[in-house]
Amino acid sequence: MTIITPEQETEDSAEILRGLQEAIGALRREIEGLTEQARSGGELKETAVSGKTSKVAGLLAHCLKAENTLNDCRNRQAGIARVGYALDMDKARADIGCKLDRLRRCSDPGAVSE
Repeated sequence: MTIITPEQETEDSAEILRGLQEAIGALRREIEGLTEQARSGGELKETAVSGKTSKVAGLLAHCLKAENTLNDCRNRQAGIARVGYALDMDKARADIGCKLDRLRRCSDPGAVSE
């Protein structure tokens, strides 16, 4: 049995994102080569150009998905819910303690437990 920790999930997602970024960089260099070829008057094959543009769209979609997964992992590690809010448990405990103290002062001290 393999246990996947949030840290491992974050590292895996970051590695996937880095790989996608490298692939985008390589594709960018290929497109720059095609651009240079077009500027120098070289003949471009339509299939080469359309293939590169469809690759760009696919890689960008994968990057966005990997980035979202990585952000979700980091948020889970930080204790932030999917909606972007985090609970401050120390503040909540302090607020509840204050309210209980007020109840104790207002009523029979033995009626509200410590």
